[in-house]
Amino acid sequence: MVREEPCVVWSLDGFSKQDELLRTQRAISREQIIKLREVITPDADDPWMTYCYEVPLDVWTAVEEILQCGPADPCLDYQLSASAGD
Repeated sequence: MVREEPCVVWSLDGFSKQDELLRTQRAISREQIIKLREVITPDADDPWMTYCYEVPLDVWTAVEEILQCGPADPCLDYQLSASAGD
């Protein structure tokens, strides 16, 4: 059973492979995070993906389909992140 959704804001973050600075950030909706849990398996104690999760390029096609975010930039490393919401 999935516990109640926390008050968070999710994002797809792209960090530079050269200097690890945040280069892109895209908001993720509740509906999208539910779909992304089928592509990137969260830890058992983190059903709402409040931890950070790496997004490997081998699942990018599914991520792009869910988020409609276009192709991955080969110069970036991607993560799903969550931060405190309002």
